Amino acid sequence: MVIETGKISLKDIKFCCILGTLPSERVREQPVVLNVSVWLDFSLAAQNDDLVHSIDYARLSDDLKKFIQDSQFQLEETLVLETAKHILENYPKAQMAEVSICKPQAIPDCAGAESTIRIRR
Repeated sequence: MVIETGKISLKDIKFCCILGTLPSERVREQPVVLNVSVWLDFSLAAQNDDLVHSIDYARLSDDLKKFIQDSQFQLEETLVLETAKHILENYPKAQMAEVSICKPQAIPDCAGAESTIRIRR
């Protein structure tokens, strides 16, 4: 049996933050939707049924919201890259991370403006 790398995903985390280049976007928070996937080896976690061998997704969600809110990025492209790097730098079990951000109110008559990146160690 070959066990592939597992993936933990956080879907549609909704919160408000400063994000954008327009003057109004620099002073007023706007809603965003964050999606994150993190690939890691599930073997030890599954063998021991113990979170210590995995990534606590509740902690990850809270950490990423705080990181993004504190950073106040101008560009979505910067946000997704820096957030993915933050995951790999702060979660040693993470082998690869994919981060996407959507600004649902960015463009009239549009579901949202979205940027995504995937990085690996």
